[in-house]
Formats: sequence, C-alpha cells, structure tokens
Amino acid sequence: MKKFFYRVTENDTALSVAQKFNVSVCKLIKDNNLSGEIEAGDLLFIEQNDKTLYKVKPTDTLKTLAEKFNKKESDILEENGVPYIFCGLIISI
Repeated sequence: MKKFFYRVTENDTALSVAQKFNVSVCKLIKDNNLSGEIEAGDLLFIEQNDKTLYKVKPTDTLKTLAEKFNKKESDILEENGVPYIFCGLIISI
C-alpha cells in the first residue's frame, strides 16, 4: 500500500483525483474529511492500493458483489467507508 500527499491542481475534482490514483471517491472523501468541493492548492492524503475500482450496477446487491469478489459484505462497506452501496457508486474491490 502506497501513502502520499497530492496537491490539488486547477480543474481537479474529487472524482478525477480518485480515478487518477485508483482509489474510491468515498475513501478519498473519508480520508480527508471533505465536506465540500476540493480547490486548487488543497493537500489531499492518498492511500493507494492494488485493488480494482468497480462501478456498482443497477442489478448489483452487496450480497452479489461479496460473492462475485469472494469478500465479506462488511469488508466491502468498511474498505470503502460507506454504510451501503447504490447504483453508480465506484468502490474499491
């Protein structure tokens, strides 16, 4: 696992930064206690891992994802810092 800081540049968004470093947006927000938009010059803590990002589909449930990726439901939620999943959410698996 790689840990470092990233200085936000103009036109960065939480989504673009998360995608750039292969982390979930929810984790980025949680790790940095973000409550609003990020701005150029902000310093973000990034905890990058070797996991894959997955966009939750309309037919996905926590149970089907846990079975598909051979993980515990609670681990998926905890690793992504969310209390539940929903369509369109990008999670780290």
